Amino acid sequence: MSSAPAPLEYVLSPSQIEKFEEEGYLVLEDVFPHDVLQHVIDAISRDLDSKASAAVAEGRLSRDYAEYDFEHRLAMINDENPKIASSMWDFQVALPEFFDLISYKRVVDIAQQLCHSEEIIASSVYRLRPKVPRHMLSAVPWHQDSGYFEPSCDKDLILTVWLPLVDATQENGCMWVIPGLHKGEVMQHEPDGIKHYLQIRDESIKDESKWVCCPVKKGGVFLVTNRTPHASFENKTDRVRWSMDLRYQAASLPTNAKITHSTANIVVDGDDGVPLSCNPPEPDFLVRSRLHPDQVLKTGRDFIQLRQDHKYKASTNRWNYSLTERSEGSNYAEDKEEESNEEKKDEK
Repeated sequence: MSSAPAPLEYVLSPSQIEKFEEEGYLVLEDVFPHDVLQHVIDAISRDLDSKASAAVAEGRLSRDYAEYDFEHRLAMINDENPKIASSMWDFQVALPEFFDLISYKRVVDIAQQLCHSEEIIASSVYRLRPKVPRHMLSAVPWHQDSGYFEPSCDKDLILTVWLPLVDATQENGCMWVIPGLHKGEVMQHEPDGIKHYLQIRDESIKDESKWVCCPVKKGGVFLVTNRTPHASFENKTDRVRWSMDLRYQAASLPTNAKITHSTANIVVDGDDGVPLSCNPPEPDFLVRSRLHPDQVLKTGRDFIQLRQDHKYKASTNRWNYSLTERSEGSNYAEDKEEESNEEKKDEK
């Protein structure tokens, strides 16, 4: 049974919607209140504390650096053991508190308005991004998110909501964007030097006069389409620039969410019967629905269970790039970080 549409709590102005659609990005302030973010920060801190304590007990870390605050502790740990810092990247940390961000009413309001649908799918392909100073994986090259997605979704909107857990500045590695290019095709991508990230091959993106720096205060968000070129550069401070990125789409697009599909949006893989989605490796879920409110995921516990039960489906190897190679690139970066740290110790 369908339900009446709930009133929007965070309403975008016509000019904000127009800017997003014309330029491919938008920065908004005061989307997440302090207590909502602190709830997540506390959970991340507990997870890091557990990892640090285990590393000390196993002899992989000399001490737990618990005297340092949220913005400094991982940087100090990284200087001694970069593998612990790398273990905090992307979806290696899965916490029920992350669901509270993904399902937060104001951010889903924004997704509903920009996706032009009351039926909203959220992806569990979130990314936890601790941009650690002096770490090889911290800088992210110019790319379009569609470079990582299925080609069948190139023309559709997959909304990325990037939210900093601390103030994001030019100095600590905020986002950069090239406006307007989202109206074109997905550019050619290639694996970067260590095959960890994809990067755009087109030389035209090197025209720095077209780059726009997008600092975001804690509580705000940076919104970007899946075809908008964006990047973030080196963190030149002594603090970790913590952030997360979340993704949303209309339920009418291809999705592996366990929902009542229309015949138009379900594509089933012939080998294992798993529905394909725009980003197959991880499970989608319904986060808002007027037509099927009973199918909306309700709790953080359900979110973790969904991830545990999901049947993995590899993405199309579009640019001679795979998750296996990305893992190998991450291991290479960790080894180089360890070598660099050992050299610094020898110099002392």
